[in-house]
Amino acid sequence: MRGHAIRAARTFTVKISLLLAVLGLAVPSATAAAAQPARAGHAVPTLGVDWRSATIALSGPIAGASEQINLTGTLHVTVVTRTGADGGGTAQVISSLGNTRGVGAVTGATYRFVGADVDRVTVPPNPITPLVVLPTFLQINPVLPPNPVVPPNPIAPVRVLVSLTAAGGIADIDASLIGPGGGDGGTDGGTDLGTDGGTDGPVESA
Repeated sequence: MRGHAIRAARTFTVKISLLLAVLGLAVPSATAAAAQPARAGHAVPTLGVDWRSATIALSGPIAGASEQINLTGTLHVTVVTRTGADGGGTAQVISSLGNTRGVGAVTGATYRFVGADVDRVTVPPNPITPLVVLPTFLQINPVLPPNPVVPPNPIAPVRVLVSLTAAGGIADIDASLIGPGGGDGGTDGGTDLGTDGGTDGPVESA
């Protein structure tokens, strides 16, 4: 019995010694880690996010694939900007056509315009505004017997303009048709959904 008691006492003493040794090593290590200064010049960047949607009415002449076309319809635009601490960032412009058609100035044929387009633009600090984007859609050509079926033509009939604030947020969204000579193709009118119905996203800090 005495031998068992001595061995148990020795085992307990060894465990206590090991525990004290571990604590003695761990505490200085934690203190040293806490005492390390922060790296000079290192900062966690903040990110500002803003978004806005608009529906814009389109009406006027454009240069079609084979003739001038008088176009009427709607354009839906959603813009999302992400701005870093230095003021630079990116803008994503999502454009899609609603019910959009056109009548050929020569043939009188009816054309349809469909599709959606996503453009990503790098925005420098102190952004040059407005951003100009030329989304690409598809022109669906009419079937005019005895002519063969003509496949859809890619076409960029619209100029989208996104006005930015000095902080990189979105101030306004507008668009105009590109006319046959490359200028504005006619009247355009916009309804900014951001001021109606809560589709305007406020600036957020991530």
